[in-house]
Amino acid sequence: MNGQQQPRGRLWVTILFGGGAILLAASIVKSPGAAFDASLQGLTLWWRIVFPGLLPFLVISQILVAYGLVHVLGTLLDPLLRKGFGVPGVAGWVIPLGLIAGFPSAAEASAQLYAQGRLSARQAGMLASAAHFCSPMLIIVVIGTGFLHNPALGLLLAAVHSVTGLAAGMTLHVILSRRDKKRLNPPPLTSDQDRHHSRSLLQSIEEARQADGRSFGKLLGDTVASSVQTLMMIGGYMLIFAVAARMIQLYIPGLGSPLGLAGILEVHLGSYAAANAEFSSPSLQAALLGAILGFSGLSSYLQVRAVLGPAGIGTGLFLLTRMLHAIYAFGLTLLCWKPLSSLFPGAAPVYKEAAPAAASADSLNNILEWPYILSMVKWQIVILALFTASLLVFTLIWRFRGRAAR
Repeated sequence: MNGQQQPRGRLWVTILFGGGAILLAASIVKSPGAAFDASLQGLTLWWRIVFPGLLPFLVISQILVAYGLVHVLGTLLDPLLRKGFGVPGVAGWVIPLGLIAGFPSAAEASAQLYAQGRLSARQAGMLASAAHFCSPMLIIVVIGTGFLHNPALGLLLAAVHSVTGLAAGMTLHVILSRRDKKRLNPPPLTSDQDRHHSRSLLQSIEEARQADGRSFGKLLGDTVASSVQTLMMIGGYMLIFAVAARMIQLYIPGLGSPLGLAGILEVHLGSYAAANAEFSSPSLQAALLGAILGFSGLSSYLQVRAVLGPAGIGTGLFLLTRMLHAIYAFGLTLLCWKPLSSLFPGAAPVYKEAAPAAASADSLNNILEWPYILSMVKWQIVILALFTASLLVFTLIWRFRGRAAR
């Protein structure tokens, strides 16, 4: 019976997405002007803010992963990750990876560990769900500085996003543990896994570099190509969901507000719509932005599903965790706005002079003035300098370790 239900479920998914694609194509043919305006707005937003805001960070973050930064963090946080998330020590580095690199890197790492036999399908699904985060550069530079013209609010949103995402992952572990009447602790470690768990920080750096094996020149070229490809994929999602949102608003006007549709469909478009909407208080705007980042949109679900689905890993836990993350982020920001805003001076005055969400392409071309462009560049330099300094330290340690071993 299970073998019959699975293809039937896939058939319904195929019919649903296929029918949606047909309706979208028909609506574009009927209203090509509106579709073109929507795609042009999505393209302008991606090219002027998202692409230059994320490219340097994506390159540096992938280099840091190759040099063992996330493995070091995974080793340091191993007791917490094993107890709070039920994550085996061999996979503890995936959560720091998600925090630094953003989605869908954690899903790709979880699928890889499952393919290697180090995780069960359920553990891989839970790990991919708990380690799903938006990139800190997206929150601080793109949303905080580019959309809101307020870097302090971007820092606040990034802090809330990280804390509530970890809380959502821990909540998921507790729910599953109680439902199964036993803790979802990893199986007993083998001798190889035990050595992995008890290794020193220097050993974790060395093993990560040896596992990667690429020279710096090769690594730099690969990371640039991979980062550009990732950003092209993000741009494609932004364009198609911008068009889909406009067609829904045009032909089904009562289905939802433009802000709600954008937030459900795509995280960049939703964040931009929330950043330029009028709210009664800055706390409500920040809380809604936190919820949009926590849910991260249908586009992130499709990206994760494209990674986990072919590997045979379910995504039901992913949707549950995203809803928990959105609820936690909204509630924490709204209830603790005063103490949170005091920790990040300047976060309270939310920028409200940007173009409205339904602005034309011409107004989007003027979304950034030079002071805010310079501010984006400044924050990029600060964040990248911190990560680059970490990279240099880890590189020196690794080389010193290699010479000492000789």
